[in-house]
Amino acid sequence: MKCNSKNGRLIINSKDTSIEVNVGEKGTGNNLSIPIDYIITQRKKIIPIILSKLNLNKTVFARNCKVEKITKQIAEDFFNEYHFFGSTTSAYNYGLFYKDELIGAASFSKGRKMNRLPEGKQSFELIRFCCKRGITITGGLSKLMKHFFEEKKAGDIMTYVDKQFSNGGSFAKAGFKKHSETPPLSFLVNKKTFERITFKENFDEKQFYKTQNAGNIKMIYKPNEK
Repeated sequence: MKCNSKNGRLIINSKDTSIEVNVGEKGTGNNLSIPIDYIITQRKKIIPIILSKLNLNKTVFARNCKVEKITKQIAEDFFNEYHFFGSTTSAYNYGLFYKDELIGAASFSKGRKMNRLPEGKQSFELIRFCCKRGITITGGLSKLMKHFFEEKKAGDIMTYVDKQFSNGGSFAKAGFKKHSETPPLSFLVNKKTFERITFKENFDEKQFYKTQNAGNIKMIYKPNEK
């Protein structure tokens, strides 16, 4: 299947357990390999990812947004609706508001002492970041990171970027630097429900098939470090 537009190229090739989606020229970081189980169980969230890669989202500039703290419940509702992996436990939650509408959000962990940091400085983790469906906030991640970093007087902020959906380019633009990579993890997918469970040896091949994620890129934000 091919779809050409002024914004890019959409080419879909089907494989046994995944679909290859190419939405630009090679090397642009816009090519995705989407597991079949995600397409079936998460199609509501997969389509916006593809549209974003095709530059078909509405663009809002971060300079026109305000950063404000949001409650745990508001953050959970937002991430469950718009983040591919839903909400998770966090300590701090912030939103980007445009004309009083919440259009982006980020969640962070509590600070931890790390050997790489000077005495008295702590490292925080960016756990979740996403925008409202159909919206791209240009400079949004950068604005949230700068706000949190300065407010908490952080030593650094680390995050994990899922290689299934990103090469880390947008995080690099926001000031993150690559630290390392984690290897892919294996899962079992139920052939009827397409639910993922932890991989185990000697599984029933009539009931499950094996799949892998793409691993993660560990990145660290430390704007004052060249």
